[in-house]
Amino acid sequence: MAVTKTDLQKFLDAKKTNRRLVGDVERHLLSRPLGERRTDVLHPSEIIKRDWCRRASYFLLKGHTKIQTRPNLRLQSIFDEGHAIHAKWQNWFYEMGVLHGQFKCQACGKLTWGTSPDICEICQSRNLVYAEVTLVDDELRIAGHTDGWIKGIGNDCLIEIKSIGPGTIRNENPDLFRDSPDFMAAWKNVRRPFNSHLLQGQVYLELMKRMGHNVNEIVFLYELKADQDYKEFAIKPDYELVRHVFDGAKKVVDAVNNNEVPRCNNNLGGTCPQCEGYDE
Repeated sequence: MAVTKTDLQKFLDAKKTNRRLVGDVERHLLSRPLGERRTDVLHPSEIIKRDWCRRASYFLLKGHTKIQTRPNLRLQSIFDEGHAIHAKWQNWFYEMGVLHGQFKCQACGKLTWGTSPDICEICQSRNLVYAEVTLVDDELRIAGHTDGWIKGIGNDCLIEIKSIGPGTIRNENPDLFRDSPDFMAAWKNVRRPFNSHLLQGQVYLELMKRMGHNVNEIVFLYELKADQDYKEFAIKPDYELVRHVFDGAKKVVDAVNNNEVPRCNNNLGGTCPQCEGYDE
């Protein structure tokens, strides 16, 4: 992963601030290695976005280094809080004996497949951490991870856990603030999954189908960061909602196979922030 001048400036600025400890914490976060998220596949969370740039994805699939900046302390804290909420819900389902998928052994590092397994099948350790469920379409080079596969509570279903704050609602559905700036009032009016989440879930259901798994429902679990209130939405498959996503993935893969650089679909004839750093 490339380190940008912006990253370096953030690192230097973090120490300039007159703070007792927080500046050092931020420098620590900025010095950590960037995440090892794969760049040789198309991620559902990216390809469902309205501004997904097929040109940028082409260069990544061709092996170019991903251009990205490191999150500052506040953004990293948001990410980590979301991870903690995910882990909490997953642990509850694990305790109930209904969480299915891969579990990574913290002792030997091996993966165990199963539904809430008690021990590692390799070394018998009981220190297992849920590694979620990998969903793939090898032909279209799509790969993603759903937050959980639930077995034993009715028919099988997937789960997606989302931590919700004011920024989430402003980004996903600002109309909820149209009548009132009050965040709690906006939260009460959330009655369906946000569009980006819905598309991501539909991609996951289609990938499960293509992998041969009979799973026809995904349940969204929304938890409010402010007071841990929650909402649940159960959604059935509707491929027509995401047909354009899979069509877009095919265009990128075809371009890669034919060595034909696609035009930026966000700025025809030019570039966008996602692809402007790549050269043909």
